[in-house]
Amino acid sequence: MRVESLNGSWKLRQSDTDRWFDASVPGGVYTDLLNAGEIPDPYDDDNELDLQWVGTSDWVYRRTVTLEGDFLDEERVRLRCAGLDTIATVRINGTVVGKAANMHRKYEFDVGDVLTPGENQVEITFHSPVEYSVHRSESHEYQVPTLRYPIDQPGRNFIRKAQCHYGWDWGPCLPTSGIWRDIDLLAYSEPRIEYTKTAQDHDGDGVSLDVTVGLEAPADDDVLLVAEVANTVTHEVIGVVEGHNEVTVGLEVSDPDLWWPNGYGDQPLYDLTVAVKTEPVADDADAVTADGGVTTADSSLPSDPAHETSTRIGFRELELVREPDEEGDGESFTFEVNGVPVFAKGANWIPADALYGRITRDRYDSLLDSAVEANMNMIRVWGGGYYERDGFYEACNERGLLVWQDFMFACALYPSDDEYLASVEEEVRYQVRRLADHPSIALWCGNNEVEMGLESWFDDADELEQLTEDYETLFYDVIGDTVAEADETRTYWPGSPSSGTGMRDPYQTDKGDIHYWDVWHDGADFEEYETVEPRFVSEFGYQSFPSVDALLSVLPDDELNPTAPLMEHHQRNEGGNRTIIQRMAASFRIPFSFADFVYLSQVQQGLAMKVAIEHWRRLKPDCMGTLYWQLNDLWPCASWSSIEYGGDWKALQHVSRRIYAPVLLSTTMTDDGDEVEIWLTNDEREPLEGDVTVEAYTFDGERVDGTEESASVAALDSARVATVDADRLLDDVPQDKAFLRVTFDGSDETYPSFAFFEEYKHLELPEPNFDVAVDGNEVTIEADAAALFVELNVPLDGRFSDNYFHLTPGGKRTVAFDAAGPPDDLERRLAEELSLNHLRSTY
Repeated sequence: MRVESLNGSWKLRQSDTDRWFDASVPGGVYTDLLNAGEIPDPYDDDNELDLQWVGTSDWVYRRTVTLEGDFLDEERVRLRCAGLDTIATVRINGTVVGKAANMHRKYEFDVGDVLTPGENQVEITFHSPVEYSVHRSESHEYQVPTLRYPIDQPGRNFIRKAQCHYGWDWGPCLPTSGIWRDIDLLAYSEPRIEYTKTAQDHDGDGVSLDVTVGLEAPADDDVLLVAEVANTVTHEVIGVVEGHNEVTVGLEVSDPDLWWPNGYGDQPLYDLTVAVKTEPVADDADAVTADGGVTTADSSLPSDPAHETSTRIGFRELELVREPDEEGDGESFTFEVNGVPVFAKGANWIPADALYGRITRDRYDSLLDSAVEANMNMIRVWGGGYYERDGFYEACNERGLLVWQDFMFACALYPSDDEYLASVEEEVRYQVRRLADHPSIALWCGNNEVEMGLESWFDDADELEQLTEDYETLFYDVIGDTVAEADETRTYWPGSPSSGTGMRDPYQTDKGDIHYWDVWHDGADFEEYETVEPRFVSEFGYQSFPSVDALLSVLPDDELNPTAPLMEHHQRNEGGNRTIIQRMAASFRIPFSFADFVYLSQVQQGLAMKVAIEHWRRLKPDCMGTLYWQLNDLWPCASWSSIEYGGDWKALQHVSRRIYAPVLLSTTMTDDGDEVEIWLTNDEREPLEGDVTVEAYTFDGERVDGTEESASVAALDSARVATVDADRLLDDVPQDKAFLRVTFDGSDETYPSFAFFEEYKHLELPEPNFDVAVDGNEVTIEADAAALFVELNVPLDGRFSDNYFHLTPGGKRTVAFDAAGPPDDLERRLAEELSLNHLRSTY
């Protein structure tokens, strides 16, 4: 098979003008216009509002490709478009060769009859997605409701496009268009491989591996199909018919190394190579038996194959275990990998940039490295964005990050007409086939909060019965059945949150997964998290502001105020800034500088997630997963993210590293408030034992009292290991002047825990003096009094190994600075430019 890539330089114009601009493919209209100097940056100030015309316009991409005659002599010539966003008409040399209406699927068009030797013009017109969706929604026979946002465009549920392009409560409204994935010409006269997918059986001594291969054949033929992995090869002669074929061959792989999630083991990956060749010769087929197939460690791939593909797979067993409770109506919700129950620790993923033309593999790597460094083992690809590029899933494979993969439906109800359903079916079949070989894929999930919308947000709709039927048709019949046909190895979960197909109760805590938003949306105290006992929490969160530097990249300095107009433009959750301020006033002394306000907003975000995650980890094994909202941002804004746009860590990302540690030491007050419970939560596959030490300190430096108890916890378990009387340890010291520090010496994979007894604004904190020493890239800090939420800052690219931590009086902490491209004089710059912030300094 021959491939002519059409990626690279194109030309772009608005359809009703004659002005052409340079464009890049893959890419998008906003990125191309910005690079051409035709529009200002949509993220700056409120430029977004003045750029809505881009989404209501039609756009034309054009390029010339020169082809040799022998390329066109092949039996089939096709234009393959891996991603057209979204409503597109494709022309070659002035002739329409195809149309597209779904950015989430691949399109292929036969173009051999319209191409000629020499120069050929390829032109793709992208029709306004906004005009299309409005027309489709208004012409539908009944209203299909959707959530709306402060700045958005209507009708997003009627177009198969990233829903967040139309605006969200954390992102801009930039409904772009363009050739957003690879585009190329294919020429072939022999069968080609469209996809491969594998199924594994680990019941024997090794692994029985079935390799299913999708083949597209120009004509009926006999071919030699060869698959090779882990030094094992199978050859099989098969007959194919013209058009699509799907065939399966088997291999017996002896004792491969197993793939594990992050924190449970390594992530070995094996190259699976599949090749196809017509008219096999004796040297290529000498191992083929009379029945047409054999597995051998000595065979090799055929010479001069018609087509060959290679993917990397991991050998692992994965199951979503849903077992009934011994008592009651509840049901477990536990991911088991290689027979080991895994507590899912992670976050939700949104697109890495609102302008997808800016996203690179390096962006993926940086964000996912941050997830791994924070001890995460699962990422949920949220249903309001898009299915990510191959590089995202490859990066998850390499890092041991399980992927909860939503299909792309979110926060709306959806139509169920034949044209829409047919497009969705093709989308699902394509995406499942594309992604099924990735060991990281753990779950196919139908949607985000669509069932919730049906049950609550839109339950007064005039056509509720019809909308309910539409839901079942789309998510049970079309998507569910297509997933079952395309990938029998994984669970399909109808939506998030959900208690299962047909259950109609997305709020049920003892079955399925939940989204818990009462703390943020209702303004409840953080302790409200501790009243909820779920099986799996796939969404919950609390907002903070990004760094001052991130805000200054898009706002003038006179707008650095939480209620300034442009600042509020970069806050898309209605009432979000008010919620942050009100909670801050309840817990902290209101600061007088904006920098301190940002700092405290991040501290309180970290505290909210600490309370929630520590509580739900203590419930293990009844609760077996927490995925907070959200890991990343797609523009500079106030949001629920733990990593701000640009990749810098907020306080929550540092807190996540501690509360997601393999061994969690945590404290909680008893219901009467008189005692402190001490818990150990163990994600390791070995039991732990050691000593728990509890010490009471005054903030100004006195060690009041202490106690030590032996403690143990079983493998993969959670247990209360001690209960202490706080009043006895404090020895009449007022609770606003003292705190407890708890340590465990039985593991290197844990952090100290602290207990405070008053709101932070009521604590009598002294002003500590610091002693700072720098040695290479390491910084050692000592304080003569308690210092809470110590933040280290240095004006260099990179991050500290820990941050926003507590220092006990006289205690030392040594942290390393991991610089991105470290300067030759790193030690000097750390010594001279390091600054410290802490809670007392915000007074």
